[in-house]
Parts: sequence; structure tokens; C-alpha cells
Amino acid sequence: MPLLALLLLVPVLAEITVFIVVGRWIGVLATLALFIAIGVIGSLLLKRQGMRALREMQAALARGEPPAEPVAHAAPLVLAALLLVFPGFPSDLMALPLLVPTVRRMVIRWLGVQAKRRGGFTVWPGGRSPAGGTVIDADYTEVKPEGGRDPSLPRIEDSRWGGPDQGDGRRPS
Repeated sequence: MPLLALLLLVPVLAEITVFIVVGRWIGVLATLALFIAIGVIGSLLLKRQGMRALREMQAALARGEPPAEPVAHAAPLVLAALLLVFPGFPSDLMALPLLVPTVRRMVIRWLGVQAKRRGGFTVWPGGRSPAGGTVIDADYTEVKPEGGRDPSLPRIEDSRWGGPDQGDGRRPS
């Protein structure tokens, strides 16, 4: 447990230390203004890139393609935006390389190699299973016995899944 606490404490102390050093170097008001401006830029980037990624994923799904490529290209930008929103200058410095397209492509390529080496991930497009069989999508209809419900069977209304919901996830008692 002490190692985990240390791993969580060191980055926070580094952020605070750098904030104090920058504040002494350029002044408190300039540091606060820079701090707020970077946070605003990060939140705008997060909103813009998040919406762009969502549109690209929806377009890929509409074409019948897996959305892996749009997700892979959006993930480093979203991570950079989150690092910019996270308060502190060291996290901002970690975000800057991810904003450079060449670095992003290298990160995506490296992650792809790592995924393949570790077994990767599987997408089953077109309703095909890995065994080559067809996936059957079906609906069902509950058939009740003639003459009503069998009284020896449990009632769903008496379970935690049945009965009217009170809006807060609880069932009436």
C-alpha cells in the first residue's frame, strides 16, 4: 500500500512544485492566467475531438466497418485533451507531443504492434463468428400455458427484477 500511495503522491507533488516555480518565475497572475487558458484550450479540444471521433465512428458503423481506426486516431487526441484539462504544467508537457500528427501516428502504430503481439482484439463484421458459422439474430415470444399461470412457479413481480420501478432503482416493498 505505501508504494501505491507514493505513486499517487509523487505526480501531485511534482505538479505543485512546478506550479510554484513557474509562479515565482513569471508571476502569480500570469501563472493563473496561463493555467486557466490551458484548461480552456484542453476542454475545447476535448469537446471538438470527442464529437469528431463520434461522427467518424458512426460513419464507419453506417458503412458496415468496425470503428477501430477512428477510435485509434481519436484516442491520443482525447488523452492529450484530458492531460491539458488536468491541472498542472507537467501534465500539459506530456500532452504536447500527442498534439503533433507524426507523434500520434507513431503512438498508434506502436499500440497496434503491441495489440498484435499480445493477441490483439477481434471484430466480427457482417454477422460472422470466428468459427465461420452464421450468427442468428432472433426475437422471442413468451408462451403462457392455457388456463393461466402455473401457481407453483415463482413470480417475476416478487423478484428484484419485476414490479414497478420507483425511478431510483428501488422496488416498492
